[in-house]
Amino acid sequence: MLLPNAIVNRTDDIKAHHFTSTDQSAERGLRKYDFEIAAIEFVQKMGIRPNLMGYSFLIKAILLSLESPHLLRSFSKGLYPKIADHYGTDVRAIERNIRMAIESAYDYDPERVQSLFYYKVNKPCVSEVISLAVESIRFGYRTSGFGEYGMADIRNFTE
Repeated sequence: MLLPNAIVNRTDDIKAHHFTSTDQSAERGLRKYDFEIAAIEFVQKMGIRPNLMGYSFLIKAILLSLESPHLLRSFSKGLYPKIADHYGTDVRAIERNIRMAIESAYDYDPERVQSLFYYKVNKPCVSEVISLAVESIRFGYRTSGFGEYGMADIRNFTE
């Protein structure tokens, strides 16, 4: 039986294991895990439901953009093809599913989505959401504490 705080307990177990190790690859594994958690939390804060395909695609887009910031300059020729290759689907499906997930969250609770932005936005586009998520995670804009890692840690978190 899973406890209501099973995810929190698992996070604490992983952190305890990695912090006691001096192996750099274990530390990078922890950072990768932290960035995945941060990306998931951002998507959940937006109100995107996990049953939508765009949920997984958006998380992957955020993680790839954290790893390679140059992908933020070329969504249709850089970022979407990488996600499509990973999931074995069409590039157009990636963009459409992410857009539909964002629109679904916005239609359900526009104030919730707008509250994540530091500027006035109506219905945000995909590039705005991904860019904001990456910047929020990268520069510690989030309030839950993943901002202690530097730029080198972000670039190397998947090694």
